[in-house]
Amino acid sequence: MNYKSLKENFLKSVKKFPTSKFKSWKSPKIIVGGITLTTLLIGGAIYLQVTVSATVLLVNDQQIGLVSTPEDGRKIIQSILATKGELVGQVAKTHDKIDYKTLRIKKGVFLQNQLSEKELQNLVSTYIEGYELNIANETIAVLASKEDLDHVLQTYQELYAMPSENNKISSVEFNESPLSKQVEVQPEEITSFDKVLTLLKEGKQSKKEYVVQPNDSWWLIARKNDMKTKEVLAGNPGKTEDSTLQVGQKINLVSVIPYLTVISKGVYTGTETIPFDVVSKTDYNVASGQTVVKQQGSDGSKTVTYSYVQENGQNVERKVLEETITRNPVNQIIAKGPSRTPVTVAYSTSRGSGEVSGLGWPLRAGINSYYGYRWGSFHTGIDIAGDKGDPFIAAADGKVTTAGWGGGFGNMILIDHGNGVVTRYGHATKLLVSVGQQVSKGQTIGLVGSTGRSTGPHLHFEVIVNGDTVNPLNHLP
Repeated sequence: MNYKSLKENFLKSVKKFPTSKFKSWKSPKIIVGGITLTTLLIGGAIYLQVTVSATVLLVNDQQIGLVSTPEDGRKIIQSILATKGELVGQVAKTHDKIDYKTLRIKKGVFLQNQLSEKELQNLVSTYIEGYELNIANETIAVLASKEDLDHVLQTYQELYAMPSENNKISSVEFNESPLSKQVEVQPEEITSFDKVLTLLKEGKQSKKEYVVQPNDSWWLIARKNDMKTKEVLAGNPGKTEDSTLQVGQKINLVSVIPYLTVISKGVYTGTETIPFDVVSKTDYNVASGQTVVKQQGSDGSKTVTYSYVQENGQNVERKVLEETITRNPVNQIIAKGPSRTPVTVAYSTSRGSGEVSGLGWPLRAGINSYYGYRWGSFHTGIDIAGDKGDPFIAAADGKVTTAGWGGGFGNMILIDHGNGVVTRYGHATKLLVSVGQQVSKGQTIGLVGSTGRSTGPHLHFEVIVNGDTVNPLNHLP
């Protein structure tokens, strides 16, 4: 079939179709409908041009402002949480209810109410999950994580319990019971690992007020409160031992108490010195009052194994398990000229067999200087380290035969223990006993000082047997 035939058939079919079924396009209804549709289309196009799609951000059901899309809102919230927790290396959290509601709104209204991250930061409440360290019902600090808290406690223990080849630790524990719990805090409330460790090392400062009583002195106030004189003075800046005290005056007593006490047990093996002894012999070839060293002394050494219990690094129990002498000490031999007059170390001192037993340390501290010839001169006792104002005690029961100025010994005490044994305590800043007084072993008799010929605060301690000094270390436990 060709094109011409198709055209003829089409025209025939049109002629057969009833024209009454169509209404004229000029009909009023058709015109009104067209105008309405056109108006709607034009209005819709204009609406789309002057409005934008937006999202209302709601915090706890309160409309806060507008963002472009829910995804943009979520990104802003996440950025705020990350920024808030950045200080402690975490992403902060929030308990706020965050919702998003989409709508179309005029562009101008959107621009006026569009939220920035800076504005939203103050409208969303945040928190960090930290771990609180609690000791004796007191919050010490909050750390960023449980790992940090455990690490700081372990590190503090290791400050005092230091295992090594020679130091075999059997147990380490705290005397107290530190507790930890998870808490919600602000980032600025988190304390760093280093600061918490420093806090534990420095201890807890306790401060109270003391009212000066009649006859009080700085050292007596210290003794009354189980403190050292320097500790009392430290709590009162600008004051010295020479500062006058008035009855009724208020002073501060500041002491430091450890937050935690590390109890460590173990067995230690180490080398200790065996001090040499000094043997004096009368030599008539030496002028009276003169001495000559015939043989230089030298210290020995020994390997000692002992078990111990320590509190914050200080021995509270010590038991020797084994001793092996690795080098014997060599006695120092002194030839001294004959004495023309009897040797007197104190008034009315006893004489006897000279057996020395039961002596105790007058002060528990390190030794600054040993007995014997040292640095070109003969040292007749041992110098025990101490701070000015530290109390020292009687080494054994006895009677005070001297209590006063002793020349180069400064303020000095001599105690006769009977059987020819006398002990001397030199360089005291204060004497607490008097001549003729009976004292008991362990009784406080004076305070450490630096009086007389002294290079600094310490206690000079001598043991004298029948007028001759002997090495105190050979008679102390």
